[in-house]
Amino acid sequence: MAALHCDGSLTADRAAYGGLMHNNMGVPILAYVGKGVEASVLSMELLAIHRGLSLCLEKDIHSVSIRSDSKLAVDILMGSITCPWSVYVLKCQIGALLHHLSHKEFRHVWRELNQPEDFIASINNGDGEAIIHPLEFPEDLMRLIHDDASKKTYFRPP
Repeated sequence: MAALHCDGSLTADRAAYGGLMHNNMGVPILAYVGKGVEASVLSMELLAIHRGLSLCLEKDIHSVSIRSDSKLAVDILMGSITCPWSVYVLKCQIGALLHHLSHKEFRHVWRELNQPEDFIASINNGDGEAIIHPLEFPEDLMRLIHDDASKKTYFRPP
C-alpha cells in the first residue's frame, strides 16, 4: 500500500497545498506542490488530498493510505462529521476518486509527523503546480524524509 501524506498551507499572502507519495517500503515516489486560490486552510488540505489521489491514479496506484495532519479533513472524508458547504464540491470530487481505489484508509497524523509535507507545501513555485521527483528533492526535504524513515522521536511542547 502506498502512503500519501498531504498538507495545506495558508499564510497572509499565499494559499498552497503539497504532498509526498511513497511506496510501502517508504521510498519516495514523488512530491507535488501547487498554489491554491481559496483563502481557507480546509480547502487547501482537501485540495492536497484531491491532487495526491489524482496522481496516485495516474501512476496506477490503487491501494493508498491517505495521511493528513488535518483532523477536520480526515473526519469529513470518513463521513464522521458534516462537510461545510464551502468545500462540498471538493469533497464530492475526492469521493469520486476514492471509488477508483481497491483499498484505502484515512489516518490523522500529528503535525510533527507531517514535517516533510509541510516543507513541500511551503515551496513557492509561482502560480502553477510542480511535480518533484526524488532526484530533484531539496537537501532539507531529504533530511526530513530521512528523519521520518529512521523513526526520529518528536516531542510536543507542553
